[in-house]
Amino acid sequence: MNKGYNDIQWVIQRNLTNSNDLQQLKTACSAIGVDVLEIDIIPFTSQLPDFSKDKQSIFYGSTTMGKLVMANAGLQAGFFFDPAAFSIANYLDKWGTHMLNHGAQVTSFNELMSKDYEADKLLFIRPDDDSKSFSGEVKQYSELRQWFDHLKTVENTDLSPDSPIIVSEPYHIHFEWRLWIVNKRVVAASKYREDFRLKKERGCPPEVIRFAEQRCLEYTPHDLFVMDICETGGNYYIVECGCLNSAGFYNADIIVIVSEVTEAFARRNK
Repeated sequence: MNKGYNDIQWVIQRNLTNSNDLQQLKTACSAIGVDVLEIDIIPFTSQLPDFSKDKQSIFYGSTTMGKLVMANAGLQAGFFFDPAAFSIANYLDKWGTHMLNHGAQVTSFNELMSKDYEADKLLFIRPDDDSKSFSGEVKQYSELRQWFDHLKTVENTDLSPDSPIIVSEPYHIHFEWRLWIVNKRVVAASKYREDFRLKKERGCPPEVIRFAEQRCLEYTPHDLFVMDICETGGNYYIVECGCLNSAGFYNADIIVIVSEVTEAFARRNK
């Protein structure tokens, strides 16, 4: 047990965390002597449930949990996020051609609908920010028009016709990995997709780690975050980065992640 962790706890959203991941998180915390609190986030709630705040909290859960945490200045240190930094537009500015979608448009649904693409034109589309308001996917332009027509008729706090989106040509991506990065160093990794099919395998090739850590010498959106990297055409590219507190683990080593994140958090908050 590390006595330096006596005033640290992990607060985990129980009702949206995979049961196996939840158990591994609890086991990892127990191994280093860190308390775990499990909470449930009520959908569409405007506040966090009551929990003990006697210790410094590291959070793991949904983006909804993140919004509630970030609204509380006393808790923000344990949710590793900056909305201005975690956006594709920012990554394109900082990493340029190392981004998969380095030729992409930063636009909106309203602007996209003003284009004169053919109905069967395929486009990759995703949100600019880390809100996960919709998943990145390839759609025909006619499908996007139908989506836009629907979007105009509903109220959605996370997505509107004017929301910033990223639009680019689709790519054939061979492999995709998620890397957990702490202070510019890759501490864990997992493959999560191969030829567009889910395939969870622990680790990644050494060249992927080298690529990621080189990019981190150029810029990082946070001291602790996840970076998704792909291989296409024999080259590596950054797909996106994400908030570590809400990132799915796939088959990464959760024990190592918890240990590294807790140590980095303890050092930052001495």
